[in-house]
Amino acid sequence: MKYVIIGASAAGLACALQIRKEDKDGEITVLTKENYLPYSRPSISYYLKGVVKENNMYLRKPSFYAQNNINIVTGAEVKSIDREAKTVKAGRKVYPYDKLCLCTGSKPFVPPMKNVEGKSNALTFLDLDSSKAIKAKAGKSTRAVVIGAGLIGMKAAEGLSKICESVDVVELAPRVLPSILDEKSAKSVKKFLETEGHIRFHLGQTVTEAKSKGDRITSVILKNGKELACDLLILAVGVRPETALAEKAGIEVNRGIITDPGTMRTSDENIYAAGDCAVSVDMLDGSKRVIALWPNAVNQGTAAGSQMAGGCIAIEKSYSVNAIDFYGLRICTCGLINAQGDRYTDKIIREGESYKRLIFEGSRLVGYVLINSSANAGIYTSLIETKADISALRGNILDTPGPFMFDRAEREIRMKGALPL
Repeated sequence: MKYVIIGASAAGLACALQIRKEDKDGEITVLTKENYLPYSRPSISYYLKGVVKENNMYLRKPSFYAQNNINIVTGAEVKSIDREAKTVKAGRKVYPYDKLCLCTGSKPFVPPMKNVEGKSNALTFLDLDSSKAIKAKAGKSTRAVVIGAGLIGMKAAEGLSKICESVDVVELAPRVLPSILDEKSAKSVKKFLETEGHIRFHLGQTVTEAKSKGDRITSVILKNGKELACDLLILAVGVRPETALAEKAGIEVNRGIITDPGTMRTSDENIYAAGDCAVSVDMLDGSKRVIALWPNAVNQGTAAGSQMAGGCIAIEKSYSVNAIDFYGLRICTCGLINAQGDRYTDKIIREGESYKRLIFEGSRLVGYVLINSSANAGIYTSLIETKADISALRGNILDTPGPFMFDRAEREIRMKGALPL
């Protein structure tokens, strides 16, 4: 059996590892357009700020792939898939497959801005090469402007604040980290970031155009007319699923590659997809969307690899979960944190620098935001994942929940395997 995997990040590597577990003799080829063996994408911000060295970012040693007969081909950008011939073409080489998995990930979304495209100091922040490029251009006197206050933008801003004395962040939304924070928690996080990182925020704003000298941007103009000096512009508005290859091959795509939610099989029975390019079904509200998170990519890649090799592992549950820190401030979020509608309620507790918000749908916990209050995040996640009836809990769920609080809900969680028996 010949297996080909396009993409070597979380989903691609997980797929290859699972195939090898279930098929000891199959031929596995992983094609990546990057010039690196599989590495931790979340580590690029730590590389930028000098906390992690490149050698420590790799997920496996080179000898591992040789020992497990997994052929990683770097610098191999796949341009086309021939579904009839069951081949993919990268450069001049053609790779035949029996089973193929698309782990093409995502690409930066760059909104239209006058006089920005093609400038040498306008960079994205999504992979190791982009982190290296930013690090090479950033210095103490560099005036950096980051467009986007989401997870990617704020990690870029945090890294730059360790290097540059001047960092401005421009965000269209009225709050920082809009995808993981509610309005109340965002205010306190913004204040913390301003104090600890000396970051200046421009919320509810966009960059409309840039002024330049030659091929370098010298300043940017905001929607409100304000001009910010700029030696380095980071484009971190967001990402979009990389689906061009699938679309060109005639595979079903709708805001991401459409797959069977359990097996990760696409509209072609011999082609699978996993990771940030593939659509998931959120177990909490049934919505179909891309959940672009590392754990989800690993789970999907594992399921795809198993199915490709004739195994039975399938995706049972998909939902959003984040754990991230900024300057030592720990933020954990999970589930439907921005749920809208009368059927949702929430409870909030603040104590000093800690913040806890739990979101409910009837008697079920469906989401949480925890800031400097993550000690029991695992229990809350288990309650969400098992859809446990919290009316069976003794005491206040906002208090520190321990096994002593559980009655019927605890038994339900343990029976479903989310907590050890």
